[in-house]
Amino acid sequence: MEHIANTVRDRFDKVIIQNEILRSGFAAFPYLVMEDRNLSIGARMSYAFLLKYAWQDGSCFAGQKRMAEEMGVSERQLQRYLYELRDLKYIKIQRKDKRYNNTYIVLDRKKPSKFKGKK
Repeated sequence: MEHIANTVRDRFDKVIIQNEILRSGFAAFPYLVMEDRNLSIGARMSYAFLLKYAWQDGSCFAGQKRMAEEMGVSERQLQRYLYELRDLKYIKIQRKDKRYNNTYIVLDRKKPSKFKGKK
């Protein structure tokens, strides 16, 4: 019976990705975040990196040091981006106390924040 299952799987369960970029993985990025001009480019990229980590089994630990290194920014700059996302209600940052790491909660947003500059 196992042989039949393997034969069926070999015939029908094939999706071949030749694009190297796609084979290395990707994260879906919401248009809402992409188009919100109140967010800096760095904050948008930080959101994308949070999604990258979150899609690994629904959640994971991503330290600020690692995330900043992968983004090519300083830890302090990353913190500014994360606070920007928090202030515009894209994420919530929780910490039990100073001994524990931050927990980042990606919030449910229905519309972009109001734009305060020229269109």
